[in-house]
Amino acid sequence: MKKIISMLPLLLIVGCSSPEPINYEETLNYRGGVYYTKDTNQPYSGPIFSLDKKGRNKKEGILEDGKMISETNFEYYETGQKGKEISSYYDKDRMLVLMVETRWYKTGQKESENKDKGNGESSFTDWYLNGQKKWELKRNKDGKEIIKKWNEDGSVKE
Repeated sequence: MKKIISMLPLLLIVGCSSPEPINYEETLNYRGGVYYTKDTNQPYSGPIFSLDKKGRNKKEGILEDGKMISETNFEYYETGQKGKEISSYYDKDRMLVLMVETRWYKTGQKESENKDKGNGESSFTDWYLNGQKKWELKRNKDGKEIIKKWNEDGSVKE
């Protein structure tokens, strides 16, 4: 009995896990804003990915009834270091709920992060190459903005 109880979490994880991600560029057809499986011609639901010419992750996402509900796009420097990542999340009507764009310097240090909640709220942050925050802008739904700026040494600029 103890053995069965100790295996229960493992069984739940295995039994509830989502399907393996598929390369949507190779296994799905796109028609009228919907991704269909090539073999069954049914709208696909599950995790997807695609690769760039060098075999790196170019895109990851989740489809529900053939429609993208979340996606992350990746760009890389020629060195292989990640340069940009854009993640977008949508509601069932494909309206943007949240978009996050992150950029990195070639050194791997974060350069900027921009967030858009799709309802007018957004924030933008930039960093110096040394990791100190450069500036930050926050915008509320009414369009009111708050801006803060810092010097490269971390002291407040304005």
